[in-house]
Amino acid sequence: MDRLLALPEVTVVGCADSDRARAGALADRAAGRGGPVPAFDDHRELLREARPDALCIFTPHVWHYRPAMDALQAGCHVFIEKPLSTNAQEAADIVGLARGRGLKAAVGHQYRLRPSLAEARRRIRDGEVGPIRLVTATLALPWLAANRDGGEMSWRLDPKVSGGGVLPDAGDHLIDALLWATGQAAAEVCALQSRDPAGFDVVTAAAIRLADGTPASLAVAGASPGFLFELNFLGEKGRLRATERSLERELADGAVEPIAVPEPSQSIDGNFVAAVLRDEPLCCPAGQALDTVRLIEAVGRSAASGQLIRVA
Repeated sequence: MDRLLALPEVTVVGCADSDRARAGALADRAAGRGGPVPAFDDHRELLREARPDALCIFTPHVWHYRPAMDALQAGCHVFIEKPLSTNAQEAADIVGLARGRGLKAAVGHQYRLRPSLAEARRRIRDGEVGPIRLVTATLALPWLAANRDGGEMSWRLDPKVSGGGVLPDAGDHLIDALLWATGQAAAEVCALQSRDPAGFDVVTAAAIRLADGTPASLAVAGASPGFLFELNFLGEKGRLRATERSLERELADGAVEPIAVPEPSQSIDGNFVAAVLRDEPLCCPAGQALDTVRLIEAVGRSAASGQLIRVA
């Protein structure tokens, strides 16, 4: 909400939450620029009464689909916090309806706006490190909260987490960055997952074959005391290593060269508003986010079945 209100072209015309009190608190926070902001306990009522130009959806993952479809049916552009949806069929429905109605549907994969990843993508496309032969993608984060009792370390779900596991909650950013930077979709995957007693995936390891045959490895861990977001692109002429904020190139002779990258110049919210108002390119259109949903779904199926899964 704060990011949206910071954009001079945006006026919040309504807030909806199934808990009316929470919707009211959010509406009070948004009030000011255009006067009082109405609150609703049903997004469909918001669409009918407030008639917004765009609907921003920040619900838990399993509730992305219905508000997005209802908004598109109402002729409303949509911004959907990642992931696009929790299964590929729902995601495809959203993409198809948006295209059919000629409306913008954007997904909040903001890592695409990180200059380190954008520059890595450009250099890969330009062939700077030669044909890519292997990609490794790693994410470690304190998705679980650690407790030390009598010298023993135990873990519990962090109450701030609202996703259905570390892969859909944070690992989808890593998957999207991997696919976007290489310009590839996934063709097949074989995965293993460790789950907590409630069934949430805590650690995921996967071997992926990209559409052009390039192998990639994915490692996502939610039981880590620190944060690491890293992609390595190993080519015939060298290697690129990209993190959230840095980029370096290793040449064939082993010399490592840091590559200066600027701070991000645009927010994911600002990108969406610019696309709606001025038809600027979306950072992550829903049609591209569909590949990420398909791979996440295939990872889960592979881990559950112990089988190699082809990605539809």
